[in-house]
Amino acid sequence: MVRSIYEQYLSGASLRMIKDRLETEQIPNVTGGSQWTITAIRSILTNEKYCGDVLLQKTYISDCISRKVIRNTGQLPMYLVQNHHEGIVERKTFDAVQAEMARRSAGKSPSKKNAPTGMTSYASKYALSERLVCGECGTLYRRCTWSKQGRKRVVWRCVSLLDCGTKYCHNSPTLDEEPLQKAILAAINSVMSQKSTLIRQITSAMEMELAPVPGESMSLADIERRLGELNDQTRELVAESARVEDATACTAQLRAIMNEAAILKEKRALIEEQRQSNAQAVRRIEDAAAAMAQASTHISEWDEALIRQLVDTVKVNSAEKITVFLRGGVQVEQGMI
Repeated sequence: MVRSIYEQYLSGASLRMIKDRLETEQIPNVTGGSQWTITAIRSILTNEKYCGDVLLQKTYISDCISRKVIRNTGQLPMYLVQNHHEGIVERKTFDAVQAEMARRSAGKSPSKKNAPTGMTSYASKYALSERLVCGECGTLYRRCTWSKQGRKRVVWRCVSLLDCGTKYCHNSPTLDEEPLQKAILAAINSVMSQKSTLIRQITSAMEMELAPVPGESMSLADIERRLGELNDQTRELVAESARVEDATACTAQLRAIMNEAAILKEKRALIEEQRQSNAQAVRRIEDAAAAMAQASTHISEWDEALIRQLVDTVKVNSAEKITVFLRGGVQVEQGMI
C-alpha cells in the first residue's frame, strides 16, 4: 500500500486523487478505518522511516512536571540516523517524492494573478496544465471549456492573457485541445521510430548529470581526511599556546587553519548538494528512458500518464507551431494538425 502511494504520487496523482483511489479500492487506513485524509497521505509521503531512516527528537517534553509533549520546530537539534532499518521504499524513490513535492509547491500562490506560473495549486488531472507554456510571456496555459448554443469547445489559453488581458501578453493564441493533442502525439511519434537512438541520448544526458562539480578535484573522502588533519593540528596548537609565553605565532596558525577548514566545509556542502541534485535528475531521466523503452513506436491515443512520463514542456510558438521538449533534452518542432 505504501509503495503504491509513492508510485501514484510520482506518476502525477494529487493527494486527493490518491485519497479517492484508496477509498474506492476499500483499502483500510492506518487505524483500520475506511476513510483516508489528505494529511495522513502527506504524512506517509514525508515520513523518513519508510526509506529506512529515523529522525530523532521530533518532539520533546517541556518539563518533568506537566510532561507536555511539544513539537520540535527548531528549539532543539534533531538527529537523522540513516539506514536504521530496512525501508519499505527505496531511498531514491523517497528523495524523488520530496523533490516532486517541492516542485509542486513552488508553483503555488495565494492568487492566480500573483502566481509566476499562473497556478494557485498543483494541477494533476491534465498533464498539459503544468507543461504547456506560452512562448511570448512564459506563463502556463489553462484548460477552458467554452459553451455556445449547447455546444462545448475545449481550448487552452495563456493564463496571463486570461487574468490580465493584454497587459503582459499580447499575441498568445488560443488552441483547441484536440488538434493540440494530435500535434504533440505527432511530435512524439516522429522520434519514436528512432527509439534506440533517443534512449542513448537520454542515457548521455544522465551521464552529464553525474559529472563532477566543475573545477573541483577533491572528493568527499579527501575533504573529510583533510578536516581531520586540521582538527588534530588545532588541538596541538591549542596545547602549545598554553605552554609558551608568546602565543602570537600559534594564533596566526590557528587562524589559517580555521580559514582552510571553512573553505573545505563550503566545498563539502557544495558536493553534497550536487549529489542530491544529481540523484533527483537521474531519477527523472531513468523514468523517461524506461517510459520510452516501454512505449509503442506509434502512440495513437492520448494518455495523460504517458505524456507526463515522456514530455517535459510544450512551448506554444504561434497558432500554427509548437515545440515539444521531451525528457532527456530532445526537442521537436511541430506544426499544428
